[in-house]
Amino acid sequence: MRTNAELNRASVEAIRMSAASAMAASGAGTVKITNCNQASSRPKQVTLTCGDGNTALSGLRWSSFGGASASAAGTFETNTCTPNCASGKVVRYPVSVKAYDTRSCKQGLKVYNKLTLKFTARKPSSAGNLTRWTLGCPM
Repeated sequence: MRTNAELNRASVEAIRMSAASAMAASGAGTVKITNCNQASSRPKQVTLTCGDGNTALSGLRWSSFGGASASAAGTFETNTCTPNCASGKVVRYPVSVKAYDTRSCKQGLKVYNKLTLKFTARKPSSAGNLTRWTLGCPM
């Protein structure tokens, strides 16, 4: 027959395991990347200008993800907006991406808050202004 102390220890362990399972199922503790109003792990696409959608990263291939930083290669896409955004054309540039600066959001969500881009071949004339992005938490 079990003593009260043994029963208490067993109850505490059962509660701890149940909480750990719930956290794993909810994705709590897993680092994600904000893509406008949602967050995901290892996204293939990230919109950088959520208001108009004119600048994004596409074809992302993650070589690391989930630690203090994450690394990917992909394509930076931006609308020239010349003569205006409706008539502009999309231009593309190969980039390497580093996600870092983890941040806690609502309901235990943890996201990479910042991205740094490195243009790996040709680059836009305004590349210096396009290398650092802050994503924040999803709305």
